[in-house]
Parts: sequence; C-alpha cells; structure tokens
Amino acid sequence: MQNTHPTLPEGTRVYATGDIHGRLDLLEVMGKAIESDLKNRPITDPVSIFLGDYIDRGPDSQGVIDFLVDHHHRTPRQVCLKGNHEASLLEFLQDAGTLYHWEDLGGTETLLSYGLSIHDLMGSAGAESVQTIFKENLSKLHETFFESLPLHYQCGDYLFVHAGIRPGVPLEDQRAEELMWIRGPFLDFQEDFGVFVVHGHTPVEHIDRRSNRLDVDTEAYASGRLTCAVLEGANMKFITATTDGWDLFDFIPTHK
Repeated sequence: MQNTHPTLPEGTRVYATGDIHGRLDLLEVMGKAIESDLKNRPITDPVSIFLGDYIDRGPDSQGVIDFLVDHHHRTPRQVCLKGNHEASLLEFLQDAGTLYHWEDLGGTETLLSYGLSIHDLMGSAGAESVQTIFKENLSKLHETFFESLPLHYQCGDYLFVHAGIRPGVPLEDQRAEELMWIRGPFLDFQEDFGVFVVHGHTPVEHIDRRSNRLDVDTEAYASGRLTCAVLEGANMKFITATTDGWDLFDFIPTHK
C-alpha cells in the first residue's frame, strides 16, 4: 500500500526548493520567506534542501552560487543536491569538447555571469580557450561547492533528489545519471517507490503532487515563480516566491 501521507521526524521541518536556474532575485526572496516562516513558527531542526540546477538559463548563476555558499553555515541547516546542469559544468571543466552540449542547456548564461564576454565565446580560439578563461574566473570556493554536491538526501519517509529514481532499483544501485536526468520511467510510475520522492528537473506550470512523488520545478527562470515545499510531520505547505514577494499556502490539487 502506498504511503500517501509521508512524515518527517518530530521537530524537523524541511524547506525543499526547486530549480533556480540563475534567478538570484527569486532566491533572495525565498531566503527571506524561509527566515520569516522560521521566525513565526520556530522549530528545533529546520533543514533547507535545494534540489539542484542552480545555474544556466537565468541571468545570475554566479550570484546564486555566492548566495548558497554564503548561507551554508547559517540556520536552517542547508543541503544542496547536484542537478544535471551542475554535472554539465563539471564535465566542461574536464573536457572542453562538451562546451557546445552545455551551451545548448543554457551554459552560455553561466559563462557570461562568471565574467566571460561574448567575444570570448564567439572567438576563433574555440572551446579550449573558453575553458581556460572559465577556470581562471571560477573561484576555488565555487569549484569545491560544485564538486561536493551529493546526489540525494533522505529524511523520514522522504527522498530528495534532482530528477527522480529508476523504479525497482535500490537507492544504492541507482545510476548517478538517472538521479540527475531521468524522466519517463520515473514520472510514469504510479506505484510505491518505497519512499515519497520530492524532485525538480521536469518543469511544471503548477506544483505537481502525485501519490508517490512531488515535483516543485515551476520553471523559475521563465515563469518568474520559484517554489518551495515546506514539510513538517505529515503536513505539506508551499512557498511561492516572485519579484513581488512571497506567499505561504496549504492546499494544492492532488493528482491520482
């Protein structure tokens, strides 16, 4: 029987934020919203989980990473997971030949945010030159941040992961690529995963809650709405952050 009412340990509250994609403006609003909620509703063990895809597409990837690094040792405790876009950045650091694949995913905006110019990207020197300049501009602190990102985090009945999991495969046997990239086999699965999965990666217009999973990627870079699930006990609330402010609310339609 599916656990359609997953719970967290007593005294724990999780703030799980979806794909940010360079929208520092929305992340700053979300940070204030979480701080305000904790002030109004204090709890013993708050955890802020970011579900990956901090970079690319939006205008300020470097600023987003600065924010996450700066808040790492603050309250609430912070967990940042690896998304496929962070994996693509790391691949480019190792292999300049992956530049064009990364650019197709929105990597150009990240390179520009780290101080590269259009001339650098369009110059005749090619991908190796872009890689060299990017390595020079990327601080060791940021490089260490990208390299240290875990693929998943489990708490209570919940599993937090960027994209999803392969049904029927134990967590310890899941392939890293699928945890960051999977769609169809995960999204189409309607049975019990053994855990309730909270994820991003697949953009949705509205928060998508199913009996076995929750998708909070509301495509912030394009929609202007960054979404966070607020989980406590068996309760589920949501924060939506926009440039106009933020809202905390309780109810969303549940898909079967």
